[in-house]
Amino acid sequence: MPFDMHMHSTASDGRVAPELLPQLVKDAGLVGFSLTDHDTVAGIERAAAAAKELDLAFIPGIEISCEANDHDIHVLGYWFDAAKMQADGRLQLLAEARVQRVEAIAHRLELLGMPVDIEAILAKGTECTLGRPHVAAAMVEKGYVSTPREAFIKWLGRGLPAFVPRYKLTVEESVEMIKGAGGVAVLAHPGPSDADFLLPKLNRLGFGGLECYHSDHHKEAERRYAHFARQHRLAVLGGSDFHHLGARPIGCRRTMLAQLEWLARYLPADRKPVLPREE
Repeated sequence: MPFDMHMHSTASDGRVAPELLPQLVKDAGLVGFSLTDHDTVAGIERAAAAAKELDLAFIPGIEISCEANDHDIHVLGYWFDAAKMQADGRLQLLAEARVQRVEAIAHRLELLGMPVDIEAILAKGTECTLGRPHVAAAMVEKGYVSTPREAFIKWLGRGLPAFVPRYKLTVEESVEMIKGAGGVAVLAHPGPSDADFLLPKLNRLGFGGLECYHSDHHKEAERRYAHFARQHRLAVLGGSDFHHLGARPIGCRRTMLAQLEWLARYLPADRKPVLPREE
């Protein structure tokens, strides 16, 4: 009974509306999924309602941006109370930091002779989580670069002329926020995040799982991470990190029911979820 536990919508930097994702999940032959938008829970209610109509299991999720040892680290959270998460002031701080960062990047681009329409970019923030991908798209529209990837490679990536750091939570703060809302934390895609230095600390930090199967992990890495997770009694998770059609297909990396049951063991006793049963 496969699930895709890492997906994004237009509530952050995806291109598919939350209420349209469930049909794509069903078409992919999955029994459930989690919506894990960046630093926001804005799409959860719509995705949950649409999933219920299609008799799909839905797990509320989030992907929180963190920093540790000058590395961009991502922490996934599941099964939390979305209202409690939304009420946590740290999500608002992250949203404000994203706006400030986009404004600073736009200022740098103007100094570099590549002005973008900052008002148009900020207007998108009323519907989604702002980030560098929105600046990259604006650069493509202006003809400064051919693709968003080129924008990151030449201008927006860490250490490049238009790069601006932003406020992020620590890993400890992210786990605390997720657990404070009744959820469980999972370290996202340690490979591309270069986060192996965190692995020995996962149990101590309060993680319940490790995203072993991910679109940007090669097979050898997936086997190594899965072996580590099992050794340390962590749930072995998989997700596509879906953003839009045509890349990272839904369900290309999966989490099986047994692993979700294991992950649920890390939840508070009064928040144990009802999961589908094998027939």
